[in-house]
Amino acid sequence: MDPAAQSLPVDAEGRRPAFFSGDGVDQLVTMVLELATELWVLRERVFVIEAVADRHGLPLKAEVEAYVFSDAERAALEAMRGTMMRQLFRTLNRDHRPVDTDA
Repeated sequence: MDPAAQSLPVDAEGRRPAFFSGDGVDQLVTMVLELATELWVLRERVFVIEAVADRHGLPLKAEVEAYVFSDAERAALEAMRGTMMRQLFRTLNRDHRPVDTDA
């Protein structure tokens, strides 16, 4: 192992680096980037699912658009949405520290 790599500080806990001077801007940018990443992953997966279904002669897109959720499915989705929102807003509950620009 590289000796220099061993001496690098690990900052997994505690305050997060801040890159913008305005309060909350870093948190907002982080949230937007996390949402964009999640959105792209989902779009890619839906594209693949629809393509595979189409190859097999399944009218998946039309059936998805006409689908009606059961009460149990709505409850499961509500729980999933709550988890997503907690993950999205977790950065607002962290302390941030300014980035050292003198280095």
